Amino acid sequence: KLMRELMQKEAIPTREQMAVLRKYSGWGGMGTYFNNEDTQENKTLRELLTDEEYDAAVNSINSGYYTPAKVIDAMWDVAEKLGFKGGKILEASAGIGNILGLMPQSISQQSNIEAVEKDLITGNILKLLYPDTKVHIQGFEETTVRNGSVDLAITNVPFETGLNVYDNIDKDLSKKFRNIHDFCIAKNVRKL
Repeated sequence: KLMRELMQKEAIPTREQMAVLRKYSGWGGMGTYFNNEDTQENKTLRELLTDEEYDAAVNSINSGYYTPAKVIDAMWDVAEKLGFKGGKILEASAGIGNILGLMPQSISQQSNIEAVEKDLITGNILKLLYPDTKVHIQGFEETTVRNGSVDLAITNVPFETGLNVYDNIDKDLSKKFRNIHDFCIAKNVRKL
């Protein structure tokens, strides 16, 4: 509700509103709310979401999980130990931006960030939380990030065996790597 209100008003969220937005944890693991149409939770979701948003939420209940802070901190530790001090950063499965939010300030101040998030609700929350980030609200397979244009690709790709994507630009990758996680890893490497 808050995301919609802020987007309609084109308002910048306050600190309190940002704290509320950061509590959004995606649709992963919420299958019970979608599988039983007789519950109050399902009725509320039907009222709040458009048909398109509802269908997208249902499609992400198996893969829409966010990365724990301990894992993100370890990822940034590795990037720093490898000598990364800043540059062009790609986060190709951004969610609401937890990886971006835990980025060391020394790196953040020296970087341009591009993020990709397929889910419309999640992507709009990402835009509100990180207004200086170039956000693509579309699948990674639909983005046109130039090959070799990224200094650091840091992400936790969606893992779902049997979920295939087709990339009209990187066709060879979508043919070679059938599962979404394998495809996303390969495309991230290509963008480096």
